[in-house]
Amino acid sequence: MLLQKNGQTGYPSVDKPWLKYYSEEAIKGQLPECTIYEYLWINNKDYPKDIAIDYYGRRVTFGELFDSIDSTAKGFAAIGVKKGDIVTVALPSIPEALYVIYALNRLGAVANMIHPLAGRKEILHYIQETESRIVVVFDGTYEIIGQSIGETCVEHAVVVSAADSLPKGRKMLYSMKQKRVKLPAGSPYTHWKHFIRSGKNVILPDVKKDPHEMAVISHTGGTTGDPKGVMCSDVSINALIYQIVLNFEYTRQETCLVVLPPFVNYSLIESMLAMLHIGFTVALIPQYIPLKFGEYIKKYKPYVIFSIPAYWEALLKIRNIESVDMSCLRYCLYGGEAMGNDAETEINALLQKCSSRGRLFKGIGSTEMMAAATATYENCNEIGSAGVPLVWVNCKITEPDTLNELSYNQEGEICFTGPTLMLGYYHKPDETNEVVKLHADGYKWLHTGDIGYINENGTVYITGRIKRIIMTRGNDGNITKMFPDRIEKAIYRHPGVEQCCVIGVPDEGRINYPKAFVVLKNKHQTDHVKDEIREKCAWDLPTYMIPEEIQFVNDMPRTPRGKIDYRALEKNFQE
Repeated sequence: MLLQKNGQTGYPSVDKPWLKYYSEEAIKGQLPECTIYEYLWINNKDYPKDIAIDYYGRRVTFGELFDSIDSTAKGFAAIGVKKGDIVTVALPSIPEALYVIYALNRLGAVANMIHPLAGRKEILHYIQETESRIVVVFDGTYEIIGQSIGETCVEHAVVVSAADSLPKGRKMLYSMKQKRVKLPAGSPYTHWKHFIRSGKNVILPDVKKDPHEMAVISHTGGTTGDPKGVMCSDVSINALIYQIVLNFEYTRQETCLVVLPPFVNYSLIESMLAMLHIGFTVALIPQYIPLKFGEYIKKYKPYVIFSIPAYWEALLKIRNIESVDMSCLRYCLYGGEAMGNDAETEINALLQKCSSRGRLFKGIGSTEMMAAATATYENCNEIGSAGVPLVWVNCKITEPDTLNELSYNQEGEICFTGPTLMLGYYHKPDETNEVVKLHADGYKWLHTGDIGYINENGTVYITGRIKRIIMTRGNDGNITKMFPDRIEKAIYRHPGVEQCCVIGVPDEGRINYPKAFVVLKNKHQTDHVKDEIREKCAWDLPTYMIPEEIQFVNDMPRTPRGKIDYRALEKNFQE
């Protein structure tokens, strides 16, 4: 391979120009070879009085956290959870979610993390797919699947309430507003407190877990929107934790405000596990309300927030937000999707006006890479960029539909490899092989479906997407992704549908909502067909993916290659 005059080969994955942003110690450092529980224990066992969790004023110390993890592990052991078992977990951002994840890891079991309000069919699918004999569910999830649990392999189901860990005063107020779920006698369900009590006299087994094996299953739609379980090992999760705090200036006992749920790797690993690892307090909010940002800042005084563009952009709509003192903020991070240059500039100006010590930082990644694959730092944070690859992550741009690497500033598909790469999709080897490919350099690379380029400094820019993803807000208030391909597949199940195409319609409340354009076979545009289509969708999809609008059209716009041109539909709708 010939070197250019500047000493570079012309291929980013070989030159790795981004390494100049890292210290020699970081580049030559050793990644942790332990479980996620052991990684937490090693760094915090000597600080039992430090605060680990702040949950609406209930402050849990690290000593109490480890005790609660042990109590939870004993509860699991009492109902037969053993090494290698997969336990489905459907919980929001509450302390019990962390107790469960670490307790399962302590026993050598696997946490199958799912959306607690994903919809009956999807939740039951996740349970059956992993053959989970044990599930831990939010009381809202119980209302969705309570009557259907007998259709599954579940033997024990633990029901958790958002009130279980609340301070006494708040717990009383909560119980006045929302009645405790009443579980039927003789059912496989049990309340959290009874579950913990059942393991009181259990002696925890001494389990030696291989950290290279699966620890967590997180779910993604990948490039098609069909649900896939991403198998995450301990070493991959810990490798991400290790990397994202390398250029992070901090001291113990700062606060991270957790605004996203734990079934999203970005939130689970970066804003929860990583922050606990370095001795931070994680402030948990089960249902984050963006317009209350000022109240959260005043109450928790967070040092760092891992969020998404929609939540940061909401600041611009808050009345008198300029009067809020944000001097506590040092790191304001976003990921999940791109942010417009104008919005980023405007938010940075607002943060500065409110005395924040930092501006917006961002990165890109995917669940298949645990979460972030790139990050921005003070000296490489250009507007519109996605930062530079993490120190142990390699990046290349390939010509779409090939393995051929492109040079600097050439647009192609963004690919990543490194220690954070997933083990694969659970029980889906064909789908795994579609996105993880062995290259000539001997490494397996994730093909992300994102289009972009890398400049000579090693900075990554995204310019488009091969895949179609629409961000929306679900009924629970959380930001999530909609996959048009998946919605269209549900609509095609109606025998009267000849063609369909789904787009996202901008909406202030939901960010985007789904709208379906449909061509009928017999061209009869009747309202009852719309109702039937929605019924098909309600059976196959989570509530937030059911089209709010269905418009019958005579034909569809086409691309030069003959495919339905969804961009033209989006443009026509906006006009």
